[in-house]
Amino acid sequence: NMTKKMKKAGKVLASTLVIALMFILTLGAVQAAPESITVKRAVVVKDLISREDKGLTIFETTDGDSIYCMDIDKKALVTGQTATVTGDGDAGLLYILRNGYPNKSFVNNVEIDKYITQIAVWWYLDENKLSNDFKTATDIDKYKLRPIVKDLVGKARNAKSTAVKPSMNVNANNKTMNMTKDSKYYESEYMSATLTGTNTYNVEVTGATKNTVVVDEQGNIGTTMNTGEKFKVRVPAAEAKNSINITVKFTASATVQKAKIYKPADANYQRVVGLYSDVTPLTNSVTLTLNKKRTCEVVDNKYYGKDGKEVDKKTYNIECGHVCEFTNNKYYGKDGNVVDKKTYNKECNHSCEYVDGKYHGKDGSIVDKAEFDKQCSHVCEFTNNKYYGKDGKVVDKDTYNKECNTTCEYKDGKYYGVNGNEVDKDTYNKQCGQEIYVPNTNANIILWTVALGIIAIIGGMGMIYYRAKKINKKLKTK
Repeated sequence: NMTKKMKKAGKVLASTLVIALMFILTLGAVQAAPESITVKRAVVVKDLISREDKGLTIFETTDGDSIYCMDIDKKALVTGQTATVTGDGDAGLLYILRNGYPNKSFVNNVEIDKYITQIAVWWYLDENKLSNDFKTATDIDKYKLRPIVKDLVGKARNAKSTAVKPSMNVNANNKTMNMTKDSKYYESEYMSATLTGTNTYNVEVTGATKNTVVVDEQGNIGTTMNTGEKFKVRVPAAEAKNSINITVKFTASATVQKAKIYKPADANYQRVVGLYSDVTPLTNSVTLTLNKKRTCEVVDNKYYGKDGKEVDKKTYNIECGHVCEFTNNKYYGKDGNVVDKKTYNKECNHSCEYVDGKYHGKDGSIVDKAEFDKQCSHVCEFTNNKYYGKDGKVVDKDTYNKECNTTCEYKDGKYYGVNGNEVDKDTYNKQCGQEIYVPNTNANIILWTVALGIIAIIGGMGMIYYRAKKINKKLKTK
């Protein structure tokens, strides 16, 4: 049926795509050059252009790499024979290997594609050693291969060397890390690496803090960059306890394709050539300096202002506001000096107060909110000339009134004056200009009951009068 046919067609298509993908990957694969190779006969092809009735042996390595013979007038290698790398072929040989089998197919036949590539290598190296059939005869070239070989050789002879020396150039100017405007991070200036022989490089940061990151110009965090792509190193300011030196290491692996020539120990046998890559590791490094900014700190009796510079005590207090403050696990007294807890409580009297996001218990020590509420009960309260809102925090008068609604109010058996603080009844009457009478609930209920009864009686009488009037009207009509 149609469903089975569609499933079958789908399987065939999937298989075809897999094969095609493997073929594409094979074309792009270039192996790193080994120091020596062991050869084996891959295929014997009949001479398709020459009149000589003999086979042409094509070799490959025991690892499956394609190689081609170079010296037509010498013996062909035999399976199991080894050869050692001796150097690189010129731009022409490189061109033939890049544009021959297995990187390109001429007639979609592996044996013939190998044959074309092998004849092109010999023709390019020494045209005179080939028989005239290769160079002139056309009547025996029934597969029309000679024009393909001739075109490949002609382009090889015009090829120019494209080999480049792999290199890495690091661009990093100012190597001092500076604090960001929001004081959250220390950041380096943007840096980058320009590469020759490869397109990407990796960044490794050592000597930094735990949450240090590498960030590109788009704000993406990562350690793999393209050539010329800029990045910066970012260190959380809170983690930088001291000045530190940070090493940024750049690493890349450059590959350059080469026509590698291998020579057997016995000079009577041909040399072979294969397409391989020279792999060159590239490394460089930059050292960044993070100078810890002692922003608003007192260290070794030295005062550091908001920009990290050393200042006098007066400037420090103006810039940093460390007067009667607990911050960075240090107590600061009324003159901004670091003091002990007892002196801090004595000088600053932070008893039962919420200051700078911290709750202080009745002895001035920092406690959590639950303990604060337990000790101080500063919920909707006015004390020590400060207003406390519904969560116990110091607020302004308007917020206090909005949250607590105790201005000139009798609530929960307590009188609250114009400032929202608890007062006696006389003070309340004086400030608020009114008497508060506690309503008699029972009397109110009785009054409402009586009123409702009167309304019901009047309504009933009205209904009786209306019906009587209606009856009289009917009698008169009759």
